[in-house]
Amino acid sequence: SISNILVASENIVVLAGAGISVSCGIPDFRSEKGLYNTLNYQELGLTSPEDLFDITTFHTNPRPFFKFAHTLYPGTIEPSPSHAFLSHLDVQHKLLRVYTQNIDTLEESAGVRVDKVVYAHGSLRDATCCK
Repeated sequence: SISNILVASENIVVLAGAGISVSCGIPDFRSEKGLYNTLNYQELGLTSPEDLFDITTFHTNPRPFFKFAHTLYPGTIEPSPSHAFLSHLDVQHKLLRVYTQNIDTLEESAGVRVDKVVYAHGSLRDATCCK
């Protein structure tokens, strides 16, 4: 069984994407109820929903991104049971690394040690001014 494999395993590597945070109220990108299908991008002055994460658009006008991103700032959203499970693996010294596409830092909020998480797209915790 999966639980027997986990109990016997060490150095577990997890690849995480948007799905791990959906139950926390953070939308994924491409599903029917995802961000790209529900974002009122015209209201933000964008020409497409993808422009929200386009670096050229950001350099021209960062306001749409910040209007969206402030809802994800660390400490504003509770981690999911999946995030708590990652923390459990870390406490048990079984977690080698979590590679995540997410910028929400919910792994850390759940208790996963910072040195165990690799943010493929950076994180809001480490966001800095571009100028």
